[in-house]
Amino acid sequence: MPSPPSYAPPPSGDIRTDLVAILKDFAANMERVNGIALIGTCLAEEAHTPELITLLRERTIGPRRALLRQALEQAQDRGEIRKDADLETAASALHGSYFSEYLVGRGSRPEWAEQIVDLTLAALRVSGS
Repeated sequence: MPSPPSYAPPPSGDIRTDLVAILKDFAANMERVNGIALIGTCLAEEAHTPELITLLRERTIGPRRALLRQALEQAQDRGEIRKDADLETAASALHGSYFSEYLVGRGSRPEWAEQIVDLTLAALRVSGS
């Protein structure tokens, strides 16, 4: 698993706060560098220049997912998330929801991060917490 990026928002110790901060930071960076167009270009060129998508995965996508995964693992260690929770699928749901929102024309909604975090955490939490 890739290392989380050094520019990550500092952890607060509260899983909801941390995940929302990570996702908002991710969305801001995607918008700042026109990330959807960059990803589209890498995907379009994959057959001809496969190293582009490899670099994108290694330097951007992987580290962002690692950041989400790390926050989820820490919450799991604190007993906030079920021990049997599939954290890789949770990271996909959190991270991938940004792309889905963009593709259906709902990008940049201010409440997006909170909504996907709340939905994901509802599925992961220990009963009664």
